Amino acid sequence: MAILKSRALVLRTHRLGETSKVVVCYTENHGKVRLVAKGGRKGGSRLGAALEPFVVSGVVFYLKAGRDLSIVSQAEVERDFAGLRRDVVRMAYGGAVLELVDQVVSGQEPDPGLFAVIVETLAELESADPASLDLALLRFGFRMAGALGYEAAFTSCVLCAGTPGSAALFAPRLGGLVCEACLSRHPEVEVARRQATAVLAAAAEGRPSASTVGPVLADELWGAVRAFLVEHTGRSIRLRSLDVLAQLRRAEQE
Repeated sequence: MAILKSRALVLRTHRLGETSKVVVCYTENHGKVRLVAKGGRKGGSRLGAALEPFVVSGVVFYLKAGRDLSIVSQAEVERDFAGLRRDVVRMAYGGAVLELVDQVVSGQEPDPGLFAVIVETLAELESADPASLDLALLRFGFRMAGALGYEAAFTSCVLCAGTPGSAALFAPRLGGLVCEACLSRHPEVEVARRQATAVLAAAAEGRPSASTVGPVLADELWGAVRAFLVEHTGRSIRLRSLDVLAQLRRAEQE
């Protein structure tokens, strides 16, 4: 039995018995692991408080070969993104980040770079201007894909490798821009609208968007990023947090 240490982010939790819980974590040094926090649901439990979503903790756990669950013996809070929990909209965006990692990443495949990207994104979502939250989530989708080896192509046409030009559009399932000439030869290619393409390019390149993202455009943008991730990771993706966000938007409009 190995005793392991790592920084960890809780992706989701569920009950185990009367007082314990199972926590699915993405760790900096050991990838995705499932831990049992014994007594973690007791009132005032330090262990339980350190193993909640939107908290970065240093954890110590026992890994036994052939076991799906490991026992966590220590957990100390290093950083708490409490601002996400205080704002239901920001919490929905932060929840979408955690859900994406949970649904796309599998197994004990450590990636300290991806761990850093997740932490940076949660920090951005906690403090960013409300108008920038959609762009932050889109950027995370592209950065996560890049960390996993599926970087989107915005500097050349994915079909002919030529310069995309100003008329190029983003083709989610092809993984990048398609130039005007290739679009005329391949009308069957599904592409995002010009406004959506501009916002997606801005997100992927880490620069501000010139467009204001309203509810309709936000749905189209996430649909494009989702299609890109599904195609290139082979994973089925459905984010409940974005369903909550859509309900909040509908309530605001009403």
